[in-house]
Amino acid sequence: MAMNYLLLAISMIITLNNCTSSALHGGDTLLMGGSLAGNQTITSKNGTFTLGFFSPRGTSNWYVGIWYARMSPKVTVWVANRDNPVRSVPGVLKFSSEGRLRLFDREGRSVWSTDVGLKGSWAMITDPGNFIMLGHGHNKSEIVWESFAHPGDTWLPGMKMWKGMKLTSWKSSVDPAIGLFSFEMDKSPGKTDMVLVYNNSVTYWSSGEWTGSYFANIPEGEAYTQKIFIFSFVRVSPSRINYQFRVITWGHILTGRVVLNEKGELKIYLWMDDDAWNEAWSSHRGQCSEHDICGAYGLCNLNDVCSCIEGFIPKQYTQGLLSSGCARRRTLHCSITAGTTDGFLESKNRNLPEEGAVSYNNESTLQGCRTVCLNNCSCTAFSFVISDLPVCRLWFGDLFIMRVSSDNQSIFIRLAVSELPPSMSSRSDKTPVVLIVLLSVVAFLVVSSLLFGAFLMWKRRRLRKKGLEEDVPISLKMFTYKELRIATENFKHKLGSGAFGSVFKGTLPDSTLVAVKRLECSAGAEKQFRGEINTIGRIQHVNLVKLWGFCVEGSRRLLVYAYMPNGSLNSFLFCEEGEAETVLLDWKTRFEIALGTARGLVYLHEECKDRIIHCDIKPENILLDGDFSPQIADFGLAKLVGRDFSRVLTTTRGTRGYLAPEWISGLPITSKVDVYSFGMTLLEILSGRRNLDLKVEKSRLYFPTWALSQIGGGNIIGVVDVRIASEANIEEVRRAAVVAGLCIQDDENRRPSMGEVVRILEGTMEAPVPEIPRSLQVLVDQVEDDETAQTPGMLLSSSMPT
Repeated sequence: MAMNYLLLAISMIITLNNCTSSALHGGDTLLMGGSLAGNQTITSKNGTFTLGFFSPRGTSNWYVGIWYARMSPKVTVWVANRDNPVRSVPGVLKFSSEGRLRLFDREGRSVWSTDVGLKGSWAMITDPGNFIMLGHGHNKSEIVWESFAHPGDTWLPGMKMWKGMKLTSWKSSVDPAIGLFSFEMDKSPGKTDMVLVYNNSVTYWSSGEWTGSYFANIPEGEAYTQKIFIFSFVRVSPSRINYQFRVITWGHILTGRVVLNEKGELKIYLWMDDDAWNEAWSSHRGQCSEHDICGAYGLCNLNDVCSCIEGFIPKQYTQGLLSSGCARRRTLHCSITAGTTDGFLESKNRNLPEEGAVSYNNESTLQGCRTVCLNNCSCTAFSFVISDLPVCRLWFGDLFIMRVSSDNQSIFIRLAVSELPPSMSSRSDKTPVVLIVLLSVVAFLVVSSLLFGAFLMWKRRRLRKKGLEEDVPISLKMFTYKELRIATENFKHKLGSGAFGSVFKGTLPDSTLVAVKRLECSAGAEKQFRGEINTIGRIQHVNLVKLWGFCVEGSRRLLVYAYMPNGSLNSFLFCEEGEAETVLLDWKTRFEIALGTARGLVYLHEECKDRIIHCDIKPENILLDGDFSPQIADFGLAKLVGRDFSRVLTTTRGTRGYLAPEWISGLPITSKVDVYSFGMTLLEILSGRRNLDLKVEKSRLYFPTWALSQIGGGNIIGVVDVRIASEANIEEVRRAAVVAGLCIQDDENRRPSMGEVVRILEGTMEAPVPEIPRSLQVLVDQVEDDETAQTPGMLLSSSMPT
């Protein structure tokens, strides 16, 4: 053993001599016969990337890797010996005389090598971060091996991702061994989508097909490709396809990388001129995006809560969580000859799980697809998609990764007849009489559908002629003006008014209470009317106000909403002089209002098929039902961003005092403007006062800056409404105060997403104490210098457009 140590020491001395003379050329090259050992490195000519030995913090394992040379903390982008670390001390990376790169441990054993047929004569680290080995003799310019062809967890600009290649996650944050998750191109012939795969077998996320400029399931990618990235797609043959990207280094963006982390989340990071990595995008969409989070037959809803699908019960249920999935409530029969058999229950608005799915292309009808599944006892579910080429998909075995979806897809789940509603269980009786009845019903439904469709087309033509240019969601009811005039008793009971009209209480013929918004005849009102219909009219969520219908007659424009008996949040937070005191909201109610509002915004930003930016979050637009549960309202300024996720808005939208800085600076507008407005609103929920109050001393005139100074100084309870401070939950106050401060940061990249906001409020994610944004501090300085300030709006009038 002693002799081995001596030989290793001699080898390292020789290596040092080689590396400091002919083995290194310009600091980026390793020649044949040269070696690297200890803290020796080679660095790309532009100084961006370094190759050498590193040891993850807290371990005694050593690896050969590539990392960013001038960025701190160290970020490793490639590892040679991922599954074979060198123990205790760095080894020796040698360019052997046979033209191969080899890594030796301290015992002299080879733990990694390039293993290529062609010999190399020299190797170098290139400016894009590619470690390449070049050929011998006449092939000195030919790359015979490269690290880009053997990626780890990172995709760098300029790296070609070929079909068959994949990124693989680290096993943990300190163990670069190959983990359970991979990112690769769909292996099916002709497919162009990129997928995330668990354990080499289960696809749990897909980018969607390449459209020519972005991936179909990443609509915000179109904006990224225009402003941040340039993606290129090359199809050499059906099986030879690759993608690569480069970063547009405009403004304060200098470079970027794509990383698959140890949790199976794909993330894009950008290095900004503030000397920090900023997360620009993530495949993670809350807890429901994690693989198998709810177990077999578990369903993850839009609020990231697990439950069992219809006909199933929890195997174990502890602390409000499913711990081991769900089991059938009744055993399947799977017996056609016995007179009874299983049936199928339609489960609507569900994603279609990838695991266990088989496409069956021989059936072109829903009934035929059902029969195929019913006749196979191993078939647990089916789906049928009507398109140019109908698709029948069958599932075998347990169903995993079930999520609530907003894309109107249905999956039919096999259940025992006793679990089906009485109207459905009779389907198993296949007598001719029942078939005749079914055919009659189908014929009636077809004729009814055709007539109804013709009516809708006629009605929509009329609407278009009257100025309604967008398609109207079928779920909305078209009211006549007479119906709404009767419902509101000729607009007798006024609930409130705004910039574009007034709202009245009404009662429909079935005794349903509604709120009817009558818009004034103006261009702005018409724009708001169309905005409301084409955003809130297409979506449903417990924390979004429900739009029942609308009326378009001549110049009249009316919207019909669910009635909120407690009105808007602002009436409970702020009591104007001369107004009667309203019910005082206790801390628990305020916290639930904040959390519900955040969940509604998560749905708009992350769950909707077309992403929606509300653009006007404030207490006036948060309505409260009879139980004081919040519902976001007033979508007249909202924007369906869909495939234009950046710089989609050309005019300022929103309310002064809640507008994010990027509205003024001309930066790209994203969902982070809603995050900013939510932060301002949350401060008002905490304090029970306007963010700007001219009636208090100057040190507390602009509340956000004062509040953040108190939070930073540890006086958390000082920011709470004094009327409820004594009974407030200090931990919930701390989380809410920190969230508010993070949401109103000047740089949108320093603001959390609404999904992260919910997790921080719920206590499942930690967050740092926020700094006071520079722009807000400047604003306070201006106020202190301006003794003539008369209204809150004056503080912003100099910098914000009207």
